[in-house]
Amino acid sequence: MELSEMGLGRELKAVGLQNELERSLAAMNAVHTELESVTATAVSPDRLIKVTIGAHGDVRALEFDPDVFRTQDPARLAAAVLATLSEASTLIAAKLADRYTELAERLS
Repeated sequence: MELSEMGLGRELKAVGLQNELERSLAAMNAVHTELESVTATAVSPDRLIKVTIGAHGDVRALEFDPDVFRTQDPARLAAAVLATLSEASTLIAAKLADRYTELAERLS
């Protein structure tokens, strides 16, 4: 059935729902874009390694202080990189949870 066959009241209601749907979709796209931009950076306790990850856990940056190569053997370096990456993952999860809560409150 076409909108014109439903009567004026139903048409206006349908138009209102369409506008609400469009508003909701735009808000969801904005939330998605905002969450995609979230990053977290962790630095190793000795400050020799710095890791930045994105919202999906993708490594955006990995930086080493030049001294790391003089002070750590490869196994210790690998362990330190993994520990720092794990810390960054924990940080991004917390940031995303906070951001999601803020956005959900804004949208409600």
